[in-house]
Amino acid sequence: MGVMKRNLLLVLALFIAIGIPANAKLTVEESTSPEYLINNGYSEATAEEIMIMKNRINGKPAEPLYDKKSSKFARFWRNVYGYIDPSIDTDERIHHDIHMSPNYKDL
Repeated sequence: MGVMKRNLLLVLALFIAIGIPANAKLTVEESTSPEYLINNGYSEATAEEIMIMKNRINGKPAEPLYDKKSSKFARFWRNVYGYIDPSIDTDERIHHDIHMSPNYKDL
């Protein structure tokens, strides 16, 4: 097989590969669903945050994905620790109404 024939076949194969459309089997909606994210190794907190952000963008109410229940004792110590270290992650970080004007709760 000559060099010219081989180059022609390579160029033809390249044009065929470029011309084939990409058919995605997974839509954006499916790839950001909580079930898909959890099944692919993301945490429940990440899946919940993505779902809440999608709901906010679409104007839907932001509801928690999972109900987190704890005892009064654990909630008390978490709140005490929250006053000492305000940088801890709380449910209010995600589950709150966004207001454009400053408020005393922003402190």
